[in-house]
Amino acid sequence: MSKVNKKIALLWAMPALMVIAGLGFWLATQVTVKTHQSASNELAVEQSKLINKKSKVGTVLDSKQPNVSAASALLDKLFTLDWTIASQKEFVTKAKQMTPYVTQDVVKNSLDFKADHDKMITQTGVVMTYDHMDFLPTSASATAVKGKVIVFVKSHLKDSADATTRFVYNVSYNPKTNLVTQLDRIGTYQLQSDSSVL
Repeated sequence: MSKVNKKIALLWAMPALMVIAGLGFWLATQVTVKTHQSASNELAVEQSKLINKKSKVGTVLDSKQPNVSAASALLDKLFTLDWTIASQKEFVTKAKQMTPYVTQDVVKNSLDFKADHDKMITQTGVVMTYDHMDFLPTSASATAVKGKVIVFVKSHLKDSADATTRFVYNVSYNPKTNLVTQLDRIGTYQLQSDSSVL
């Protein structure tokens, strides 16, 4: 074969080789996509199983520890009233709204029931909103549920961004009377860590 014929043959072979290479690349891509879809479907099935399992665990815990669930529900109501404050007037009336959920001993001794003689809400203009709580029970019986609570409160001044404060409480709840028997605010909780892991 002459050099000219080899060049012509090579020129005709190039498009065929490109088509074969393109077809091979397309097939490899299809296999990768199918593998990814299959893995994604398996992950969705596993996630669904975990969600169902978590739901069942929560139901079992509620049935095994109804007093802990009742304490948590009542504390959530109480802290919603306690830490959702938009004005000085709301601060003054919150104690009245909270009283049906606690014993008279709590009303007398808890910081959350003390009057605000300095009118701090009026002076500072801070608006507070209860966000959520984490209840950590330490003991539970037919007569008392005791534990610690971390209450997350969002607050801001006028148009500024929200800041979150975490208040820590020692609490006790009586399942028979459905009242909180201890509400001791022991301080604030500061979280210092690498924010990338939160």
